[in-house]
Amino acid sequence: MRAQSLAPLLLWLFLAGGAAAFLELAEDVYRHEGFFFDAPLLAWLYAHRTPALDRAMRLLSFSASVQVLAPLSLVLAFWLWRRKGRWAFFLLGVGGAALLNLLLKEFFARGRPHLFPPLAVEKDYSFPSGHAMGSLAFALALGLALKDLHPRLGRAVLVLGVLWSLAVGLSRLYLQVHYPSDVLAGFLAAALWVGGVYLGTRR
Repeated sequence: MRAQSLAPLLLWLFLAGGAAAFLELAEDVYRHEGFFFDAPLLAWLYAHRTPALDRAMRLLSFSASVQVLAPLSLVLAFWLWRRKGRWAFFLLGVGGAALLNLLLKEFFARGRPHLFPPLAVEKDYSFPSGHAMGSLAFALALGLALKDLHPRLGRAVLVLGVLWSLAVGLSRLYLQVHYPSDVLAGFLAAALWVGGVYLGTRR
């Protein structure tokens, strides 16, 4: 079997595994409202707070906010359109993930953590993390959209983007505005959404 025909099969298998993991997380949140690793991890992060880390984590969190990603996504979509790239896939990957996140938050209606004093104020629901989901969806969609135009740049964006998204997820935990399960679910949902859109729009 050629690598070109094997890649979609592997992606489908990855999506199936990711969907199963997300459903397991979602079921536990819906029934039990918690995981054994939530409180210990938040407690450890709270115990290691420093003023320098406070500033760094706030900056990381802001880098994945709607105020940053929404205008940046529009600019990049316009650039992709001018270069005859996959601008529609990119916008659908980022915008669809944002809409899906809102729907999931309303469905699960999980409250924010209240174990330790938070360093940020959030008024919406907690599950899944919008920053984690939005940052990973942005990184994956941009990297895959660039892959056809500039393969090396696309791969670099994927690697660096995933690392940035992981740091964003950590910042949300450090700020005490999400449970670890919220962040993990956000990453899974983003990968599932963008991967599904990518398969559905392949040339």
